[in-house]
Amino acid sequence: MKNVEKKLAIIDIGSNTIRLVIYLHIEEYVLKEIENIKVSARLQNYLNNEHILTSEGQGILKNTLKSFKEIVSLHKGTLIKVVATAAIRQAKNREEIKKSTRDEIGLSVDILSGEKEAFYGFLGIINSTWIQDGITIDIGGGSTEITKFLNRKMVHSHSFPFGALTLKKQFIKDKVPTSDEMNNLAAFLRSKFLEIDWLENCRLPIVGIGGSARNLGKIDQAMKSYPIDSIHQYEMNLKDILNVKEKLTSLSFSELQNVEGLSKERADIIIPAIEVFLTIYQIVNAPFFQFSQKGIREGILFNEIRDDIINEYNNQHPLEKSLRQLAIEFEIDMEKRSAVTKTVMMFLDSIRKTGIFEVNENDIHDLRCASYIYNLGEFIERDSASQHTFYILSNRNIDGVSHRDRIKIALLASYHSKTSFKQYVQPFKEWFTKQEKHKLRVFGALLKFSFILNSTKREIVQDIRFSEGKDNLHLELYCNKSWKVEQQEAEKQIKHLENALGKSIILDFKWLS
Repeated sequence: MKNVEKKLAIIDIGSNTIRLVIYLHIEEYVLKEIENIKVSARLQNYLNNEHILTSEGQGILKNTLKSFKEIVSLHKGTLIKVVATAAIRQAKNREEIKKSTRDEIGLSVDILSGEKEAFYGFLGIINSTWIQDGITIDIGGGSTEITKFLNRKMVHSHSFPFGALTLKKQFIKDKVPTSDEMNNLAAFLRSKFLEIDWLENCRLPIVGIGGSARNLGKIDQAMKSYPIDSIHQYEMNLKDILNVKEKLTSLSFSELQNVEGLSKERADIIIPAIEVFLTIYQIVNAPFFQFSQKGIREGILFNEIRDDIINEYNNQHPLEKSLRQLAIEFEIDMEKRSAVTKTVMMFLDSIRKTGIFEVNENDIHDLRCASYIYNLGEFIERDSASQHTFYILSNRNIDGVSHRDRIKIALLASYHSKTSFKQYVQPFKEWFTKQEKHKLRVFGALLKFSFILNSTKREIVQDIRFSEGKDNLHLELYCNKSWKVEQQEAEKQIKHLENALGKSIILDFKWLS
């Protein structure tokens, strides 16, 4: 039975921005973002000294919510949640805000506690990254949430009542901080983070979410001329963060507004936000800092659409979910891909037995993933399937794999020829050794050949045996049906495998006894 697609919407009322995101819910765990609209409302700045959200602030909130409600209606979507975080949580007139929003606009606002906000952020991260143990951090305008997770289960959480906007207001007088102001800010942050006994020197990776984290990563990518335009699962180390801080603190505000990778609307708060990331990195003594594009909103969705997710969210690897989503989006023939995977595994088994080429468990994993989505670019145009495949896989977020592994899978799944492989790998040539690139070529050619053998979807190849001669390889393919069509295609394409292995191959189709 075909899955019934639904459009699900979430409105997130933050201290800095109000954001509407609409997702296409394809099946149980497959979500595709189809709309993402934000308004830089800065509600935190409309909290007066008595912590009352002013009438001007309430007006901005209500006008934004009215517009967002209309957009959801135009999409014919279901608005499953309107959530508010620190700015509304800290407002003494929050109950009045909730009532007037419900009465005037017809929307019920769920004001999240700091602990709930931290949990949802963790839930979004754990369903989209590969890290088993780590620290999460989400800096908003008016609060900062952190969690600690072990074996993909949250064991601690804490919400601090300060964020990028409040830190800016408290410690930085003008738009660009002085060195004394930075020292005072750093001392304050260090004292606050050291109050949390499960943080110091735990030496776990840190995963950052939210707009400030994304901007930090994008600035670093721009400084390095990074070849992928993707922040999800991008990694930085301590030196990288210090380099970005050094660059930004040396600039005037007008120069800061034009920094590549930095949103203009965050130019006045990015430096205090980076100081938060830097301080927690140093206290944790983290091995690296990773960014997650998915956070609180995705966590809310996962919690809403699966009743059992709190206990079972760690049962399925995020990569499997991403591959499944790709298969659905690009209408991949899963029966054919399953047959290709079986053929590839038969090849690898024979190669391992004969020792003609080194195969390890990582190779097997990469080839399994690549065979699942091989040549998905056919969906766009058959004649240019290879180019489309590589572009799609190298430029979109794939949960559960590092950027380097994503490119490996893209190179395998798009393999067409030696020439195209060299073209695709060129921007990433420093990422792989000469031996690794050779191995990717061999396995890419092997995957392409397996795809050719299954062009008729008959699964006629039941066993594969390699043997090594003096100057060539003998490849025996044992079949349970006539092989004339497959043989003709195989003989035309075997040259790619021969070129990759550097040996001629004698093809021998045989009846399975």
